[in-house]
Amino acid sequence: MASWLSIGMWWLAFSASHLVLSSLPVRRPLIARLGARGFQGLYSLVALVAFAGFVWAWWGARHAGPALWSLRGVPGLRELAIGLSVLGLVLVFMGAVQPSPASITGGEARVRGALRITRHGVFMGVALWAFAHVLMNGWATDVVFFGGLALFAVVGSLHQDARKQALDDGSLAAFYRGTSVLPFGAILSGRNRFVPGELSWPAAALGAAAGIALFLLHDLLFR
Repeated sequence: MASWLSIGMWWLAFSASHLVLSSLPVRRPLIARLGARGFQGLYSLVALVAFAGFVWAWWGARHAGPALWSLRGVPGLRELAIGLSVLGLVLVFMGAVQPSPASITGGEARVRGALRITRHGVFMGVALWAFAHVLMNGWATDVVFFGGLALFAVVGSLHQDARKQALDDGSLAAFYRGTSVLPFGAILSGRNRFVPGELSWPAAALGAAAGIALFLLHDLLFR
């Protein structure tokens, strides 16, 4: 089996472990049978195993397969990819410290802080980080791995929105009107505004530091 196809199959397993188990027709019966904590444990275990297989399949075959494109010589693209990667990790860290009511764990339904930027900080941060790697890595195995992560992040965000809105009694309506999945989408459309003082700057600093550290150690860790 081609290595990129094996990675793609693990991606399907990883995606299904999230999207299928968290869908209402599957989630509700499992919670009724296992309880909320039991379901969360099962969900986490299945997702972890699938993600580990996904990463393991890619790690042994990274930078392999047909070269679908080679953009590394494009002026400014490397700097763009670095910027997107750092911004992605900043969103991940800020999204982790300010949970969104649109996330699986839930959070305060106020349009403030990082939620003004995107209501799915962790997902969108992963999407930006992964997309940056797709730009710089045109080999088939890398495109399937990083492109799969970016696609999962976007689809996962929309899936969570659909599930939350299906259960909503109207309490989240204002939150959804004032936020967006696409980073800065609601701000650019005038539905809210950027308020720097509401952001968790320590979380942003940690995300930026993690991004810079990964850049400096990249050749050592991932060659």
